[in-house]
Parts: sequence; C-alpha cells; structure tokens
Amino acid sequence: MRKQTKLVAVLSTAALLAIGASMTSFAAQGWAEEDGTWVYYTRDGERATDKWAKSGNNWYYLNSDGEMAVDTLIDDGDNYYYVDANGVMASNQWVAIENPDAGDDNEPDSYWYFFQANGKALTNGNNTGVSLKTINGKKYAFDSEGKMLYGWVNADNAERLDDANGDAFKEGDYFFGGSDDGALTVGWLQKDVTYDEASTDEVVAPAFNEDADQTRWFYFQANGKKVKGDANGQKEKTINGKKYAFDQYGAMVAEWSQNIKKASGNTATPGEGKDAQYSQTWRYFNSAEDGSRVSKGWFKVVPAKYLNEERYNDESDAWYYADGNGQLYAGEFKTINGKKYAFRNDGRMVDGLKFIKEANGGLDIAGDEDKYDNGANFDENAPELNKDGYLCYYFGNGEDGAMKTGKASVEIDGEKFNFYFETAGKNKGAGKTGEKDKKIYQSGKLLAAGKDEKYQVVKKEANGYKKYADAEAFVKGEASEKKDFTATDLKDLGINKKVDDVAELYVVNKDSQDSLSLVNTSGKIVTNNGKNTDGNDYNYVIKNKKLVAVYVEN
Repeated sequence: MRKQTKLVAVLSTAALLAIGASMTSFAAQGWAEEDGTWVYYTRDGERATDKWAKSGNNWYYLNSDGEMAVDTLIDDGDNYYYVDANGVMASNQWVAIENPDAGDDNEPDSYWYFFQANGKALTNGNNTGVSLKTINGKKYAFDSEGKMLYGWVNADNAERLDDANGDAFKEGDYFFGGSDDGALTVGWLQKDVTYDEASTDEVVAPAFNEDADQTRWFYFQANGKKVKGDANGQKEKTINGKKYAFDQYGAMVAEWSQNIKKASGNTATPGEGKDAQYSQTWRYFNSAEDGSRVSKGWFKVVPAKYLNEERYNDESDAWYYADGNGQLYAGEFKTINGKKYAFRNDGRMVDGLKFIKEANGGLDIAGDEDKYDNGANFDENAPELNKDGYLCYYFGNGEDGAMKTGKASVEIDGEKFNFYFETAGKNKGAGKTGEKDKKIYQSGKLLAAGKDEKYQVVKKEANGYKKYADAEAFVKGEASEKKDFTATDLKDLGINKKVDDVAELYVVNKDSQDSLSLVNTSGKIVTNNGKNTDGNDYNYVIKNKKLVAVYVEN
C-alpha cells in the first residue's frame, strides 16, 4: 500500500506564498494572511470558525480561533478529515497520524487513516461488528474513529485486541497484518503465540506441550475469518486437496491429535485401558510445519502418549494405517491392496508370529511372545492357547506385516521352523492344527522330529497335539516296560529280533495307540515298520500303521 507519512505542522514561507497565490483576496470577505497564518472572513466581516472554506480546487478548515488548520485530524460531527501541512484536505490517500498514546503498552507510534475522495476517513460506521473496506484491491478494517485496525480483531467488535501477552489469537477472528500494513490476511499465516493450554494438553495438541511460547499456523478463509473448532472438537478443512484440523482457537494441530468430540466421556489415562474404539478417535497429522492429515495410507511414527505410554517414552516407532477419513485401523484385521494385516488395539501394525483372538470389539494378543519365544515353548503352550480361542498367525518379519498363507519358514529365537497357514475359509491365515499331506501341524508349526532325535512321537489330545521330547519321555507316559518277554512276545509285536538281542522292551498302551503318530525329521508320519531308530538308539515299532512298541537292542 502507498501511504503518506506525517507532515510538518508549521507552514513555511514558501507554503504561505503558494496558498496565497491560489486564494482570492477580498476586502471584506475571503482569505487574509494575519500573523503568519491564514484566516477567512465572512460577508459580515467576521472570522469563519469551525467550518470549511474552499480556494481553487482545495478545501481548508478554519479552527475555533478562525485560523486555518494544518497537519491535523479534523473531527467534524460524525466524520473525520485530515489537512496537511499546507492546510489542504486530504483525499484518496493514506495518512499516518501521530498517536498521542505512543509508548503505552500495545500502542503504535502512529495510526493510519484512509481518506476518501470527499475527504471523509473510512470508519466502521454504525456497525457493531467488523465492516471490511476494499482499497486498491485489498481489504481493511477501521474503528469508529477511522483508525486502521491491525493485528488480531474479533468479528463482533471493531477494535484491535491487546496482544501484549501473545494470546490475542484466542479471541481474534481476523488478522490484519502489522501497524504499517493492515491488509486483511487470507490464507495461511504463521504466528508466534503464547498458548498455555496447549503446553499442558497431552490429548489435543501433544506436539506442542513442551513450551507455552509456540509458533503456530492459522488459516483464514476468503472472507478473512480464521478456521477454528469449538470446545467440543476440532474443525477439519480441505485446503489445496489436503486435510487439516484446527483447534478451538484456530491453531493448526500437528502430529498426534485426538478428535475429542468422538472421544467424549473417555477418562482413560496415558497408556492404560485403551480399546480399539478409543484408538480410532486419534488422527495423525504431519509436522508442525506441514500439518496435513495422513488421510489414507501407511505411516511410521512414535505413538501418542495416550496410545502407548511405554513406547512413547522409549521413542519406539511403529507402523500405522489410516483409512480415507484419517481414522486409524485398530483392533481388527484389514485387507489393504489385496494383502491382509492385523492391527493392535492401540493401532500398531502387528508383525511376526502372534497368537490372536477377536474379543470385546478388538484383538487380544496372547502374552505377546513370551509363551512362544522358542520352539519348545511354542510346542508346549500352543494347544492351551488354541483351547482358549487363540489362533496363530504370521505377519512377516519387521517391516512387512502382511499375513502369510500356505507354507512359510518362520524364525523363532534364531531357529527356523516350517509352518503351514490356512489358505482359504473363515480362518484364512491361521496356523493349521491337524494333518495335511501326511504331516501333523500344531497352530501352523510342523511337528517334525529334531535332527538329534531323528524320530519323535506326537499325541493327539483334546486341545491339539503334544510332541514328546524323546523316547524316554514317551515310554514313561504312554508305555509299560515288559521284563520277562519271550520270542513269541517279540513276534506278536512284529519285532524280528532274538530275545537275547533286545535289552529293553516297552509295550504301548492299547488305549493310546489310536492317538499316537511317529514323525521323522521331515515331519512325515511313519506308517510302516522298518529301522525306525532314533538318535538315542530307541527303536520304534509300527504294526498295522500303529505305534505298538519301543525297544533297545543289546
């Protein structure tokens, strides 16, 4: 904007001569120079006072003493005018007029006025709220006395808000630039503010809770009003194709922020008692400099304190996914781009090998890894976990997270195991429990004999399968030792050995035989009798596809 600065208040000799040249002198009426100033006499021969007089194309004002006013603001009824150092009424121009209160708190050195073609200063008129005025394509606002407003202004009161404490943004609806600018702000504006509430709010604005002195972004619509929410929730707005959210004072939120309208009534404390529905009330926005919402897609960040306090304190990041509305996937299985994923109740993507059941509107992950952190623990605890309704899934390693189906090699505590996960049906992706391709699986894990054992026995139980650690453990639980056996006993069992060649003989309990299977190192079920000798020299005897005995040779 082109604005005129304050002019000198005293008329120079050259200025007096210029005025005189433009004025018509009269004997009894008109202009006269007296004591270094100009006066105007009426037809009655009296000095004109408190009125305008014209000379040529210019208007001049005679003050209460009848002297021509110079370099001053004229209060004429309900209107304000300005006369310059030559006494000429200003028109179609900006003028900066010295502020008598300069130096006081929040007071500028001067105020800007705009005087129209008729000389009248633009004012707010009789409006109680802000009345915008367009000057040279820009919008401005003025108070009732013609002073240009600047800084934060409330829409309902055409007065500049005191921003000495840096918190005028809370009440301000408009921002009109600085004291020497004043143009209405439209679009984005970054301001340094003092925001005590945000510095202590770990839910609405946790990214800003370290210091009350903050730098925040605001957005002003085409009408100049800032976008803001209310005490019940944030206001979301699409700007240039991106989604943003603004709090009740219009400050753009960033990083984690909760939609408190949807979370109303939730009294959860940090990291405790969170269910999936609660987690879904959180949104993630980009940095304090960007702030656009992650509306759809993957993002990897440290969780909010109220989602997972432990990982928040450790600054441990995780993968999350937002739907098209910015809502977190939480406590559910979801198919994304043709692949299936699982999300914890706090929204984190599940990875690795996990036992999961759907319960109470979310996902219950059993003890995390502590019950299946090695192969032995897995074999021991998997049947009980299945009994409790947990199914085993594998979601890849680390950065992957996609649910695996079919055959998979899974590393547990540094050791690799073969797994099989269902490829169809309601339990697609769940580890198979049962026989497939003449092999036995428990919760997806292939029950194969160890390399050292060579052969091991698997027993089918009510809750799944139990694999005996070795032959000694098996015979102790499922067989009886026969002391005084004969050649006939050996023949009846299908053992082609002389009595003197057998040192120990164990006969498998008949009521257990139908539930027992012998597996080799490839996991295949052994169904024919042969040289089935394990790594400890125990020989397993198969008859009619049933495990009937175990013996040790001399």
